[in-house]
Amino acid sequence: MTDADAPALPPTVASRPPASGRPSARALRWIAAAAWVTLLGGYAATVVATGRTPIDVLAALVTFLVEHPVGPALFVLAYVLRPLVAFSAAVLTIGAGHLYGPGWGLLVVVLGANGGALLAYGLARWLGAGVAGAALGHPRLRGVTARLRTRTFETVLTLRFVFAPYDAVNYLAGALRLRPGPFLLATALGSLPGTLTFLLFGASIGDLSVLGDGRWPSLEPWTLAASAALFVASLAVARALRR
Repeated sequence: MTDADAPALPPTVASRPPASGRPSARALRWIAAAAWVTLLGGYAATVVATGRTPIDVLAALVTFLVEHPVGPALFVLAYVLRPLVAFSAAVLTIGAGHLYGPGWGLLVVVLGANGGALLAYGLARWLGAGVAGAALGHPRLRGVTARLRTRTFETVLTLRFVFAPYDAVNYLAGALRLRPGPFLLATALGSLPGTLTFLLFGASIGDLSVLGDGRWPSLEPWTLAASAALFVASLAVARALRR
């Protein structure tokens, strides 16, 4: 199947405008921009009000997320809301590995990543073509809509293994109204190699507070080596699947 032969979205999705009261894709972008302004503004205000350096504020945030009972829950919530602010999933996964280690970090990321995937899926199912158009236009997702409908689990699993754009797959799945069960299961399983790679890298990073002294944190060599080996293996599998 060539890109030109790729099936379009069904008319009930492609031509359906957002219902009255529903936010458009442009409105969601404005929400994301407002969230970033709020977060960065709050961070800057905290630095100014407390007289602390940015590194000190970062260290206090790390301490809160690790030691406070609600810290992991807030981290999961931030991961779930990540699609709304277009924040990097890789950075959050590395952060989870650094904060909670590979074991608990994996639980935190699985909960947060799948919650975020379900949120993006739900938004696209609600808005339809409002967010699916950009996903369909991505060169690595053209021509897969028919397979997504007929072989949801296998196709989503393969897209995750070959590192297809994470959020674009979520939005496309929602706009196509795929069954949520196979979609979420394939997402959870297919994302594991990449998740473990970034978790191990985060776990290998030493104390970040040394950044305040102008030094780079140390790296635990064996954990870093495991992350690198898994990364190379994942790329090899992805290349084979693309063929």
